[in-house]
Order: sequence, then C-alpha cells, then structure tokens
Amino acid sequence: MRRNHLRLLAMMLTVPILAGGWSGCAKEEPQNQTVVKKPVSKKTAETTVGPAVADNAIVAKTSEPSLYSPAGKRDPFTPFIKPLKAVSQAEIPAGPPSLQSQDAGSFKYVGMVWSPRGVRALIEDIEGRGYTVTVGSRLGRGGAIVTRITDKEIVVKEEFKDYTGATVVRESSLKLKSAGGK
Repeated sequence: MRRNHLRLLAMMLTVPILAGGWSGCAKEEPQNQTVVKKPVSKKTAETTVGPAVADNAIVAKTSEPSLYSPAGKRDPFTPFIKPLKAVSQAEIPAGPPSLQSQDAGSFKYVGMVWSPRGVRALIEDIEGRGYTVTVGSRLGRGGAIVTRITDKEIVVKEEFKDYTGATVVRESSLKLKSAGGK
C-alpha cells in the first residue's frame, strides 16, 4: 500500500510540472516599441543635406547621378600583361652572360639545327654546357659576332682596338669536330 501512495504522489507531482513546461513553450508576441523622432535643427540640416531640403527635414534621393572619380584608384581597363615596347637593335641584350664570360675560341662547335626560323648552331663551353646561337649572336668576352653558320664551321668576327688605338677586325672560325675527333 505504501507503494501505491508513492506512485500516486509521483504522478501528482509530475503532471503539474509537465503541464507547466508545455505552457511555457508558447511563442510570445514582441511588444510594440514606440519610435521617437529627434527634432533636427535647421542649421544641422543645412550643413548635412543642403538649404533647399533643410526646411522639410526629410532627406529624399537626389536625381543627380554620382560621378566616378578615378583619382588614387587603379584603372580597371588596363591589361594585366603589358605589351613589350619596340626596342632598337642596340638595346637588345647581348646574350646569356655565360656566353660572354669566356673567350670565343674556348667554345666547341657540336652541331647544327635547321628550322623554319633559320639555322642554329649548337656549341658547348669548357664545362660542357650547351647553347644555341644564330647569325648575329654575341659570343666571347670581346663581343665577337657570329657572321656565318655552315655545316662544317661557325665564322665569328671580333672587333677590338690594338695598342695604337686603331680598330682591328679579326675573323676566326670554330670547326665542327666529327665523331672520331678529326
């Protein structure tokens, strides 16, 4: 009997708790808040909006279009990649620095390549690094210029000043070494 009293007591306590929990989950309407308008003085309205609108103290959209001012901004229409300027023959760099760091006679003529763009010669330096040169390429410390490429040799023209100050032109050639070394 004691158990029945405990069950009855437990039910009597849980029913009001559950009923109170369900009633507390209802949505409540937010209270209406009143809007308080601050009065604007004419002086403040004239400085922020303008004298014509200051009398009404209500700001309306102006019909004047806003203009774009590019001052201090990047031009959105300039391309990211800038085109190369046309340079004269004198402004063209002479070539890779390693081609001009050694004497013209220290290179070996290894082979030649024919292409639609012209003939190219394959040369090697003392360390075994390979380069391609065309007619007009600079070679060696003295600024020698490749003047002719044939299947057996490369003709190089070098201009320098002798001890008297006169300009001396010297032509030399790099011979193609065959497989037997001849």
